[in-house]
Parts: sequence; structure tokens; C-alpha cells
Amino acid sequence: MQRSMLEGFPLVSRFTVPFADIDMMQHVNNVAYIRWAEMMRSEYFAQVMKEPINGERGIIQATIDFTYERQLHYREGIAIGCRISRIGTKSWDFGYEIWSETRSHRAAHGITTVVAFDFVTQTSIVIPEPWRDAIAAYEAGPQRFFV
Repeated sequence: MQRSMLEGFPLVSRFTVPFADIDMMQHVNNVAYIRWAEMMRSEYFAQVMKEPINGERGIIQATIDFTYERQLHYREGIAIGCRISRIGTKSWDFGYEIWSETRSHRAAHGITTVVAFDFVTQTSIVIPEPWRDAIAAYEAGPQRFFV
């Protein structure tokens, strides 16, 4: 993989497209891209915020926007990058890029907006300072690989 493909993304995953993600049109179904983004977002949250997924506070998704640029096929080598592209008061954006390592082109990119949430009170919360600090450190650090 060329380093420039996912430069600036602190979390990257590489894998081969599994048969289960192929639809009757013989390419990766659009839902698979979103499932892959969910996988990356949950891993980022686990590594950075160090909160249990079923804890008292966490994140809920507010929006998702994906742009599909090129098809991906069965057994194609892909790489997905995940990063925080914006931080607000109570919400932030995860940015994603999905690349074909086999063909050396970007296949899709997207953004999900998430909201910091207190599951006990069922209300949104201001992003905790320790989370902000952890995000800043993670984004500035070396690129990490998740399989």
C-alpha cells in the first residue's frame, strides 16, 4: 500500500473482501461499507476513550453520509482509514476512506456524526475533557493497524 493512500488516518484496517459482503450484482453491497465504518468507529472509541461499549456513557450516531466512488469485488485487498475530522461541544465527526489496495484507488469515503451520550440519564452530554485530550493525542500519534 502506498503511504499516501491513508496518510493522516491514525487508525487503519486491512483485509480481503469476504464473500458474505458480495451482492447479486457481483460487487460489495453498499451496506458492507457502512458496517466496516461501524467496525472502525467502535474500535477507535475502544482504543481512545477506553470506555466499555455497554458503559454508562458513550456515543450515539446522529448522521451518516457515504459516497461510493468505485466498486469493490470478492477477495480484493482493501484498507480503511478512520479519523476525527471535527469536534464540537457535544458532537464530533468520524471521517473514513476505503481504498482498494489491489487497484490502488479510493472506493468510498464518508462521515458519521456522533453525539456524546449519558445512557443513565438518556441525554446528550458535553464531550468530556479526558476524551478530548485522548482524541488529540491519538490523532497526533503514529498510525495504528487494526485487523
